Amino acid sequence: MNIWIIHHYANAPDAPGDARHFSHARELIRRGHQVRIVVCSFHHLTHEEMLANSRNRWESREYDGVPFTWIRTRNYKEGAAARIVNMIEFSLHVVWCKWASGLDRPDIVMGSSPHPFAALAAERLAAHYKVPFVLEVRDAWPYVLTEVGGHSRFHPFVQLVDWTMRYLYSRAARIVMFSKHSAQLLTGYGADPRKIVWIPHGVDLAMSPEPRLAPEDGVFTVTYIGAHNQWNSLDTLLDAAKLLLGAETKHVVIRLVGDGGLKQALVTRAHEENIGNVRFDGPVPKSAIHTVLHESDAFILNNRVDDASRNWMSFNKLYEYMAAGRPVIFGSCASDNPVEDAGAGLSTEADDPRALADAIRFMAGRSPQELARFGELGRRYIKEHYSIQMLAGRFESLLLEATGSSKSSGTANEVPAHA
Repeated sequence: MNIWIIHHYANAPDAPGDARHFSHARELIRRGHQVRIVVCSFHHLTHEEMLANSRNRWESREYDGVPFTWIRTRNYKEGAAARIVNMIEFSLHVVWCKWASGLDRPDIVMGSSPHPFAALAAERLAAHYKVPFVLEVRDAWPYVLTEVGGHSRFHPFVQLVDWTMRYLYSRAARIVMFSKHSAQLLTGYGADPRKIVWIPHGVDLAMSPEPRLAPEDGVFTVTYIGAHNQWNSLDTLLDAAKLLLGAETKHVVIRLVGDGGLKQALVTRAHEENIGNVRFDGPVPKSAIHTVLHESDAFILNNRVDDASRNWMSFNKLYEYMAAGRPVIFGSCASDNPVEDAGAGLSTEADDPRALADAIRFMAGRSPQELARFGELGRRYIKEHYSIQMLAGRFESLLLEATGSSKSSGTANEVPAHA
């Protein structure tokens, strides 16, 4: 098959952010398929231009054998309006197809929906070539606007997004969701449950070295890696850090690695409130993430208490944590809890700073052997259930089914929970 993946924010391994599509593409290419990832040239985390030649409107280059096509759009610093313009401009360039001149015709097109317009562009591209369209629902639109963002469902933009997603659900041959318990949410917005397939986030074990012992430097480092935004409720981690400022836990440091719209506010708060056991570092590329992971003694992740976290969220960073062979502290209200299932650390109530502080205190008092045991269980669980090599096989089967190369019902209920 010749597979085109349209994802506005896809990442190559030399940039920070999720490299799910790169890893899937590399595995599919290893299995004999052609894959191309089409992405915006303006990196939304670093705000850097990815095109090597400033005069080009698009460029193609390979990363470890995976072809990327970067499409230029106007840059932006901040503001919802500027970002929406960037989204629409990318989507229009995808539809116009000039970047595709000279490329082999695709057999199937997949569109990812961190915003609906790129997915709509992918559907239009599939219609142009008369090939099947697969929709990957990355964010549950318009649910995130109404239930999380607090916008009225009668707002014209919300109505536009709702219409777009319902149209995409009707046109998709298959619908990929990340969270095992999200089928009911999608069907409530018009998705056909017979089309829905669960393929969660996972870890490319080919890029994830075997764990090594944490550094014995007298500091117990608990690390969070990821976006600094409202989804991850990092103010709660600062609250927990304040509770750990006593002499008993003076060796504990909470390290926050990444960037996002709330980072500067978090840095300012830590400074103003003298929360001296918190360290802030910038984002790192995927190729360097394991250095940061192995500098840590434990990892931490906390989510908000809301329906989106319970029924939709699938944390890619959680699986990376577990694969790194360190204990994980998970403040969660999510329906899925791999940490608890694997015995890979401690789970607490979401958004509870005292419970998180107690969990950190407990982990800081464990022996290296006890910590290593948590890590071993987590790594084993990822190998058995969430490796990209395994998940890419399910993705391949889905694409073959959509193109008529194999037969399967493909319904969400028939996908094994840990296939």
